[in-house]
Amino acid sequence: MNKTRKKYIVLVIVTIVVSVVALLGASYALLTMTLEGDKTITLTAGILKVDFTDGNYINLDNAAPISDAQGQKLTPYTFTITNTGNINAYYHVSLEEEDTNTLDNIYIRMKLTNNKGYDSGISNVNMYGTGTFNIKSEEVLEPGDKVTYTLWMWLDETADNSAQGKEYKSKIVVTSYDREQKSLALKQILEDNEVQEEKTNMFNYTSNGDYMDMSSMSQQNNPEYVTNGLYSIEDEDGTSYYYRGNVDNNVQFGEYKSDYYVYQGDSNYYQSEASCKEAGNATCTPVKLASTGDKMYWKIVRVNGDGSLRLIYNGVSTNPTNADLVSSSAIGLTPYNLEGNDPKYTGYTYDNGTDSFIKKEVDTWYSNTLGSSSYDSKVSSGRFCSDSSGYKNASEYDVNAEIMGDLTEVYLYSSMGDRLANFMKNSPGNNEPTLKCPDTDETYGGSYRLKAGLITADELTLAGESTYVVGNSYLNPGDSEIYYWSMTPAAFIGGIACVWFENEGLSNYYVDDSSAVRPVINVTTENGFTSGDGSTENPYVIN
Repeated sequence: MNKTRKKYIVLVIVTIVVSVVALLGASYALLTMTLEGDKTITLTAGILKVDFTDGNYINLDNAAPISDAQGQKLTPYTFTITNTGNINAYYHVSLEEEDTNTLDNIYIRMKLTNNKGYDSGISNVNMYGTGTFNIKSEEVLEPGDKVTYTLWMWLDETADNSAQGKEYKSKIVVTSYDREQKSLALKQILEDNEVQEEKTNMFNYTSNGDYMDMSSMSQQNNPEYVTNGLYSIEDEDGTSYYYRGNVDNNVQFGEYKSDYYVYQGDSNYYQSEASCKEAGNATCTPVKLASTGDKMYWKIVRVNGDGSLRLIYNGVSTNPTNADLVSSSAIGLTPYNLEGNDPKYTGYTYDNGTDSFIKKEVDTWYSNTLGSSSYDSKVSSGRFCSDSSGYKNASEYDVNAEIMGDLTEVYLYSSMGDRLANFMKNSPGNNEPTLKCPDTDETYGGSYRLKAGLITADELTLAGESTYVVGNSYLNPGDSEIYYWSMTPAAFIGGIACVWFENEGLSNYYVDDSSAVRPVINVTTENGFTSGDGSTENPYVIN
């Protein structure tokens, strides 16, 4: 970095307060909005200047539940970000909720746009997460450039009487950073790993070269397709670097601040006694998952395009045995959803925002562990994808009936029909995993901003797994006995919803059956790693 560049990056965090208050009286009234405070407020930090053209407060007084169409007709809130320096300025926009809120953000709808073509679409705020979460991921402003954002917020028309008398407040946080510093972790990873070139057709094989021979329908091996190391692919925020095969990608991040218990009902393990009983268990026995002071270990799935690290839980050891839940790389063993008789139950959420059973389990674990500790500030609200696009009859995907059987009752999603199970087609092609979440018209699944979620079937394929073939990637070393959920819808077969999961090979599984739960988080790494080389004996450490 040259001296001129160092000179201009002075202050890296800009915080702007926007309070959004929903006050509901004994009966609903028409929505009124008042803008208070100075009409123009300007804050400058480093090379970023932020102008508030409509005052610094938005008050929603006596708010009535209204439709999305009405919400977009409200007077919006606007702010402009300007790069006053002579180097590129990187930033992102977050929403930070007040601790005193009594109104759940599931009732708050929002839409964010800017004058450069960005449109977040309409969603409930809780789709992004809770606490502090990104509502606009990494952007760059060239010297002298500026961008104006427009934000709408309103009370969801589905809000019921339970929302009366409750309050919701939040503030906008614009964060600017030196991208060179933000990439210290990536710099270390690139020093420790040479970036490999993808081999043609390599996603039709596991990372140890195994594949399904169609003539004999048996697993075979091609040593030319052994693929271990670091590779790159584009995601929605830039270039992502992903690990594949037998690699050193261990990380220590977080710890259990107190003894942590799960609840056993039959052969399953739940995050709370309430969820155990919700699943139909009369007896729920507490089982200690971790002890006070136990470190949390993870595998790096990839470096995201925005510079954050995507991690999948690996237990309280860099080398879990998976002999039982306590010694495994999972936090629980549960159904994905308690019902499976509708395609919507393949979604991580369904009915435009209802949490799946497994999402509630992941959220509970996060809230009780990292979310209630200082580590929460390092966990970003990252992108997660429950790809429910392409839902249609299997015959429309040119699927081989000799493999799949009667296709009249088989419906596939694009993840299974297009991208990740091409050997099942009449005209087999190449598996083509993606890190860009396809658009969907369904009321379930879709794209999220979350503090914690699950891995996708595409990420499993990138890591070295393959459909219906037993592999040996870093996610499933040797003869691992742990089978765990992804968050990618797969199929609706015989009237039962199915999701991709890892079962000695990537395959689909009924959502109302049980599999292990391995949370995935995204961690910011402005200061890089404090120690380690990623090996089992000496994992990277993030403080």
